[in-house]
Amino acid sequence: MIRLISINDKDMANGMRDTSKTPLSEEEINYVKSEIRRIGADETVFVFNDEEHLTLSTCYNFVEDKIYVTRNVFPDEKYGSTHPRDLMSVGAVLAHEYFGHRPYREEYLADMEQGDDYHTTPIWQGECRASINAAKTAHNLTDRDKSNLVMDAIYRAKEFGHLIEMDDFMKEVVYGYSNGEKNITHNITPINYVSEASQTGTTEKRICEREVSKVQRHTKDYDDFER
Repeated sequence: MIRLISINDKDMANGMRDTSKTPLSEEEINYVKSEIRRIGADETVFVFNDEEHLTLSTCYNFVEDKIYVTRNVFPDEKYGSTHPRDLMSVGAVLAHEYFGHRPYREEYLADMEQGDDYHTTPIWQGECRASINAAKTAHNLTDRDKSNLVMDAIYRAKEFGHLIEMDDFMKEVVYGYSNGEKNITHNITPINYVSEASQTGTTEKRICEREVSKVQRHTKDYDDFER
């Protein structure tokens, strides 16, 4: 018998990945560690099953310079979601945190000194940047890993009413252009955003941040629940 679920069901993945929030088993931790090694990250940066983070996302804590790994490091296998965040491999998620957020630790620390609500780079743009930079700089990612990371950035911008102007690298991994077809550059370059409102003639929506807890203020979540 097929069970029908409302698209608005709060447990529906919709970019939330595995939402069960249970601790990782020893076998699962060993697998995640193998993925850490695959992407060339420093294993000592990662923390597993921390009690204060079990119900949160896999995230980078820039104050402690630690990445807390929780259940949603694994993709959605319950609802058949096609959202790129739900499809990303464990390695791609880890790359988003390690190669995407961690290089900007000094920026995050400097922002914190200016106050909890100060962000040199808006939070949603920081998440886009993290996925794109991870796709460009992490080691041993598959073509699918890179594509899902780039598409994650595109979806995040879309969620905030913006479009990303794709550079040659992004076009290569998403559309499959070969080096012979395009002069591909893998350098880290500024991301250009275009407001969807400017394309339609409507008024751009204002981006607001809800109040967040102390832990989340000091944390760059992989899946920003405070959107």
